[in-house]
Amino acid sequence: MPVPEPRAAVREVGRLLSEPAPPEIIDPPQYSIAWVILAVLCLLVIAALILGTLRITRAIEKRIAYRNRPGEGEALKAEFLRAVNDIADRHEAGTLGAREGHHELTGVMRRFVRRTTGHDVTSQDLATLLAEERTRPVGALISRLYEPDFAKASQQDLRDSVREAREVIRAWS
Repeated sequence: MPVPEPRAAVREVGRLLSEPAPPEIIDPPQYSIAWVILAVLCLLVIAALILGTLRITRAIEKRIAYRNRPGEGEALKAEFLRAVNDIADRHEAGTLGAREGHHELTGVMRRFVRRTTGHDVTSQDLATLLAEERTRPVGALISRLYEPDFAKASQQDLRDSVREAREVIRAWS
């Protein structure tokens, strides 16, 4: 076997290295479908976390709001406080006189007792209101309202009567 000449081998290698590679188109690398599936799963997990957080926080807020809502008694007190405030507002505006205001205030307080206790005290006398423990504060207020309610002229101010009515309603149990 003949031994190749070392110089010829070097020249052959040099010639191969100096010639450019034949032109060829290389396909782009193919991405795996696993990356698309992973991206979709990540989006689903993020959406689930957001929706879960919203549901949980809304449920907590709903429970807190339900727990803190006023009871039936508090709602009734607020209704009658609005009625008393309406009397005071109309008196301040000059559309309601003191005598008529005291008369309306007496009616509001009697309706308040009827709605809270269930007893019809709209026609009961003052002694009956004062005799019962629960209606005694309203009876005492109505006794102070009788003088300006029925007198032609009175020194009692409607603002003081409204303030007392508010105190009685707020203290009611």
